[in-house]
Amino acid sequence: MDKKERAALIRKGNELFNKGELEAAIKIFLKTGYKDGIIRIGDYYFYEKKQPLLAFKFYKKANMHEKVNEIFERMVYALGRWIGEDKLKQQAAEKNEPAMEVSPILKKAAEDILKKNS
Repeated sequence: MDKKERAALIRKGNELFNKGELEAAIKIFLKTGYKDGIIRIGDYYFYEKKQPLLAFKFYKKANMHEKVNEIFERMVYALGRWIGEDKLKQQAAEKNEPAMEVSPILKKAAEDILKKNS
């Protein structure tokens, strides 16, 4: 596709996104490789819908390493809480590996998610 066609498709994708027609906007953003649009879809699922796994997919496609890592760390923290932090520390000590540290901000966010879902 040429630049003119791509620009027209991106405009159409933005219009669809603003109207709330996400599926159609997603198809266009992915087809054109429009990184900003893909990130906006990720932000929508992450912040508006509170669906980090869906957001993860879009952030990964847009090469948003910071967001991908943030979501990954939240998942690791939640998994740690679920199976027990002591067990993870014990396993790390047995393998002579350092225990994974999670930033206090992410820890608080994960605790809030866990409380909300309980």
